[in-house]
Amino acid sequence: MNIVYGVSGEGLGHVFEALELVPFLQRDGHRVKVLTFGERALAALARFQPTRIEGVHLGFNAQGLSLWATAKLNYPCLPFYLQQGSRVMREVADFRPDVFITAYEPFTTLLAHRLGRPLISMDNQNELRFLPRPPGASAFAFNLVKLTTWVVTYGATEYVVKSFQRRAPAAARVHFVSPMIQREIRRLEPTDGSHVLVYLTKPNPALIEVLKTLPETFIVYCHNRVGEDGNIIYRAQGESYLRDLAACKAIVGTTGFSLIADSIYLRKPYYGVPLKRQFEQTHNARFLTESGLGEASEEVTRGQLERFFARLPDYRERLAAYRLNPAEQEETLRSLLGELARRARVGAPEGLTAISPVV
Repeated sequence: MNIVYGVSGEGLGHVFEALELVPFLQRDGHRVKVLTFGERALAALARFQPTRIEGVHLGFNAQGLSLWATAKLNYPCLPFYLQQGSRVMREVADFRPDVFITAYEPFTTLLAHRLGRPLISMDNQNELRFLPRPPGASAFAFNLVKLTTWVVTYGATEYVVKSFQRRAPAAARVHFVSPMIQREIRRLEPTDGSHVLVYLTKPNPALIEVLKTLPETFIVYCHNRVGEDGNIIYRAQGESYLRDLAACKAIVGTTGFSLIADSIYLRKPYYGVPLKRQFEQTHNARFLTESGLGEASEEVTRGQLERFFARLPDYRERLAAYRLNPAEQEETLRSLLGELARRARVGAPEGLTAISPVV
């Protein structure tokens, strides 16, 4: 099959996943065309010769996620698609796609519907569409993220939804799966070292000041800063990251889905510091505290971290009992592609367009 795979370049979780899934699809005999945006995503996926598009980046101010800052940051999307949208659409059409996969990338969703091909949505954000609003959560923020997720992935034929919790199917053609773990993570041999790994997608000076007051060594990965400041060691992304991850005794970081998944697989207790007003991160932070696999707070204090470090044996005991299947997403995707191909052969003489989408 010819598969167009749209990868969100906001953050690197979907990108790391694509680094696993594109070769997986190619080994199964599929041809894959990758669409993505953002310099880091384009560089990471360079060996697949991705087509550059423009996509949505999140904007933040001192209070956290900002709708105004996000709108301002994404203004370049408009002229790009006015000038280049038709060219990209022709390029994709010439590829003669059979199926589209969107990893939270809206232009791919639009192309799938425009060309009348089935669409597989594959992300963790769609889990929020099937959950009630958590107690105390802002109704506006919760409904906004549900609406945004619907817009990005609307009308998909199948939804592959990654979740830390085992859930019954919420609707037809909705498949909850364990998070996928990269093979380079699966190959690690974790140990309980003496340092704490800190991973921040945005600078957090207040957190750094708290860390300086603690009798721990912190190895911090944030915007490729390098250097030392007392008990803080700053490192840039590179080969050292996997070594530091495997040997850390705990993780402190923003609550992105992928790193939490890696921490669970490696049995590393996690203290989450969710980005403010970013509901997905708030949801992941709530999972850490409710599951007993870690703790979380937007405004971290020394006392909170001291209690967290004192309870590391308890978190490790719970992590040892937690089970996930790191290959379940690949297995589910392979099965769905096989079923879509079968339906196309049997019941859709004009292609796969006879498959109805999930509304």
